[in-house]
Amino acid sequence: MKRELNLKNAYDDAYRLGCQKLMEAGTEDYPIHFFGKECCVVCKEGSVTFESAEQLGTTEKIIILHYLAGPRNAPLTGKLISFKEVPGGGAIYYDTFKLRSIDPLVDVFSKDPDGMTEAAKQLGGSPGTVGDASVVLYALPQIPVTYVVWLGDDEIEPNGTILFDSSIETFLPVEDIVVAASYGSLKLIRAWKDKKGLC
Repeated sequence: MKRELNLKNAYDDAYRLGCQKLMEAGTEDYPIHFFGKECCVVCKEGSVTFESAEQLGTTEKIIILHYLAGPRNAPLTGKLISFKEVPGGGAIYYDTFKLRSIDPLVDVFSKDPDGMTEAAKQLGGSPGTVGDASVVLYALPQIPVTYVVWLGDDEIEPNGTILFDSSIETFLPVEDIVVAASYGSLKLIRAWKDKKGLC
């Protein structure tokens, strides 16, 4: 219970700091797409509000705030890297990342790879070119995320990975990357369940 309270307090503090930093950058509206959904972040009268068709949690709002307060026009490199290769702690946080982001993806889509493509379309995504099945979703305008599944066979277990443009460290800290990638996995699985009538 104490750990959950500390975690909530940490998220609340991060949210307040993100709002403050964005307001210091100027008073304006920021229309933005977050995993294919339209959102507008409005800064006025000393506060930040989110106008979105979809309810966003505090962690998702923090990611958007960090992105908007950073160098949003930095160029993409076109080079894909795994989470382990993300500077600043990717290798350290990998086990948590795999548990939250990769394992649920593999559990569902190794059995239905075509379903992943269909789910991605509902989120504004497109087919990828890696693995036995892959899709590309844009977490935010300059943050493409590639979700990959290998189906396995009689000797090899199904596997997966999530890849990022190597510029990812320019836009988000490692902790935000974990949350964003896991959010994308969750959205893919929810879209798949909706399509199958499982929700």
